[in-house]
Order: sequence, then C-alpha cells, then structure tokens
Amino acid sequence: MRLALPLAIALTTSLPVWAEMPAPQGHVLLTLGGAVTKTNLPARGENDGGLLGYLEVQHDGAAGFDAALLDGLEQVEITITYGPEGNQRDIAFSGPLLSDVMTMAGAAGKTAKPMALDGYQSEIQWESVTAHQPIVATHADGAPMGIGGYGPTMIVFPPTDDAELAQKQAGQQVWALAYIGVE
Repeated sequence: MRLALPLAIALTTSLPVWAEMPAPQGHVLLTLGGAVTKTNLPARGENDGGLLGYLEVQHDGAAGFDAALLDGLEQVEITITYGPEGNQRDIAFSGPLLSDVMTMAGAAGKTAKPMALDGYQSEIQWESVTAHQPIVATHADGAPMGIGGYGPTMIVFPPTDDAELAQKQAGQQVWALAYIGVE
C-alpha cells in the first residue's frame, strides 16, 4: 500500500496538460489556442508547419475541435442574408454557440480572435459573445461547410436592426475559420 499512493500521485501528475479535454477523433476543424485552460493538442512551435504554421500560430497547448466535438454541443440555427454582393440569399447556418465552444476550452470570460484560412483576423470581446450569442457555424442549409466555401467553420451573429452593430459584427463574422486565438 505504501507504493501505491506515490505511484498514483506520480501517474496523475505526469499526465500531459492536453489530456484534460476529449481528444478529437477526426480532422480538427477548429483550434482554440492562447489563454485556454482545457486542451487536447500539444504545443506548437514556430517551425511546426501545416496550416497553423502558415498562419504563424504558436501556442503552449490548444483545444482542438473535430466535427463530433462541435456537433456534440447544443446546436443553434441562425438564418441571415449572406453572400457576395449582388448574389445574396437567405442561408440557415447552424452550429454551437461560440460561448459554449470557448467554455469547453476553458476560455470563458476572455476575448476571442477568430482567424480565417487566409490570415484575416477580428476580435470579439466576451461581453459581445454573451450578449449577442454568435455561433460557430459548421453547417449551411443543413450541409457541412467545406473548405473553399464558408467552411470549415464560420462565426455567425444573429441578425440585428441596429445598423452600427450590424456593421461591427460584419467584420467579426469570420468565414473559412480554422483558429481562434484567446486572450
């Protein structure tokens, strides 16, 4: 019995930080890095390559979400008029609330900095996340969003009649979203 307790302590203290959140089983569609406390992906350095390397993203560990993790959260549908100028139409986007995704990663109360595949980045304060309830859309009109369209994920805000707020949110409604820096 004397050996069992030190062994149990050694095993629990030697687990990697990224073991705190369920591991993604499929391709990671969205990564949250920075000030997250629950992670399932190891740290990234400056020469790690891949898409996040191209975007010059580094972190000490991150929360990676595959389709199953995102679909496992409560789903919300928001229909907005969207698309290129002159070719807009109503699209029903669905996915989990951004606040739920951030909470699952241990980032509640923090600022989200969503980044698109091309490097475009915006900033959304936690107060806006909770007050306006944007979603991390994974589906458009019931179909998964793929790369080359609006996917793999997209920040979508509910429609508003406040023109000034709508203009601000238009810049925060990042499509082709793959990474959210958290501060």
